[in-house]
Amino acid sequence: MRTTTETDTHDLARGAGVNYLGFVARLGVRVPFLILAGSLYGAARFGEYTFSITLVETAAALALFGLKRSLFKFMSEAVARGESVHRAIANGLAVALTTGTIMTLAVAAGADHLAALVRMPSAARPLLLLTPAIPMIVISDILLVAIRFTRQMRFEVWARSIAEPITLTVAIVIAYYAGALESGLFIGYVASLTVAAAASVLFFVRIFPIRACLKTDLRWAEIRRLLTFSGPTAAYELLVVLAEKIDVFLVTYFSSAAVVGVYGMARQFSTVTKKIRQGFDRILPPVLSQSIAAGDMKRVQDQLSTVSRWILSVQVLIILGFAFYASDLLGLVGGEFAGAATILMLLIVGDAINGSLGVSELPIVYLRPNLNVAIGAAMLLIGLGTNIWLINAIGPEGAALAVLITYVLVNAGRIGVNRWLFHIVTVKRSILKPVLAALPAAGAVLAVQSLTTHAPLVGSVLGIPVLVASYLGALYLLGLEPEDRMQLQRLLRRTRGAARRDTPSAG
Repeated sequence: MRTTTETDTHDLARGAGVNYLGFVARLGVRVPFLILAGSLYGAARFGEYTFSITLVETAAALALFGLKRSLFKFMSEAVARGESVHRAIANGLAVALTTGTIMTLAVAAGADHLAALVRMPSAARPLLLLTPAIPMIVISDILLVAIRFTRQMRFEVWARSIAEPITLTVAIVIAYYAGALESGLFIGYVASLTVAAAASVLFFVRIFPIRACLKTDLRWAEIRRLLTFSGPTAAYELLVVLAEKIDVFLVTYFSSAAVVGVYGMARQFSTVTKKIRQGFDRILPPVLSQSIAAGDMKRVQDQLSTVSRWILSVQVLIILGFAFYASDLLGLVGGEFAGAATILMLLIVGDAINGSLGVSELPIVYLRPNLNVAIGAAMLLIGLGTNIWLINAIGPEGAALAVLITYVLVNAGRIGVNRWLFHIVTVKRSILKPVLAALPAAGAVLAVQSLTTHAPLVGSVLGIPVLVASYLGALYLLGLEPEDRMQLQRLLRRTRGAARRDTPSAG
């Protein structure tokens, strides 16, 4: 019989696995989008796009008021009491739609002032065009949070990893050839989020009875309790969102639109590592919240340390790939973007640190939400100070370096808080295995390149499978953890079962 720990590990692996399939699908569309966006619209227009979507996504994060995390608590409590989750969902939707409407009107009314504030007046019209995306983001996120509570990940993959990026890529090409050279990127962005929101609604009604949610009487006392609990989380998330996007705002303030476009392109490619963490962000909170609600800190510790190592194991492989091929990849977008390799590498390493170690924020979110606000404020202040200093000193590369420094300092603080307040060790020595495995893998690729100096294309083609094989082999030789072996054995059992089914019977 499977234990609770085994169930949690299985759900974490399965949920992340489904999201990673979506990640691969999204990447298959994302790279063509970046190449098309850069080559068709140019660096300056992409700079306006980078700033505008950054501001719109910040406004949407504020509108969500921390509900992407706190709503799990109220749904878990309802289940624990033997009640339906419909009231919690209805309360969350009521709050989010209200705040979303307010933020949409605020951005629309202040578009000119916001663009002037960062000294990019050409971004005023794009901001106005993008305002309808705010309610679309809010609707999608709340409905997908409710779906995620059931530990079903495939619906989010279809909405966010397939429907949204395909619509974005197709829409910007259609808009370009239709003559919308100035607004094509922004039309495509709104169209993609509208399709994602529509898909989220369709998937939601397949799982939850929509009439039960719509007929639920809203009670001010419950909404006020939701707002009171979500307040610190909302403040923290706003601070973190600002801290994570302050580099874009400051590069916009200190640089031309073309420089912002080059920095934004590197930032878009760097999200590949960020998506690895996001694959677990969708399944880890509902699993972790139930462990915390049960007061089982040992399970919490095991879940966090396992997920941290799994995230870093994938991210290190991606970092290695970009270390050897970043310049070539950026060159596909256009000559003006090819010089952003250094920016890209700094951002990727920073995202890897924040991705693997950043899961340690979750116990603080649930157990000390007010302390999380202080951590978010510290993150914003560190990011603000280091960005202003380093951008003025060395340009956009300084912004990327500031991101890396900020993530190192903040995550060190989070790990310390968990150990000191909750006696949770979120990082164990086993997390060093991916880093150690990277050394022979890098050496193997360098050996291939040195043997194919007269045929660099052959070296590139051979280098990728050599990199993957040597890295995975080194990880295996360093030794698998018990939870790793459990998932590997489960995968092998499923593979053998599929093979037996596909083998024709004798006679």
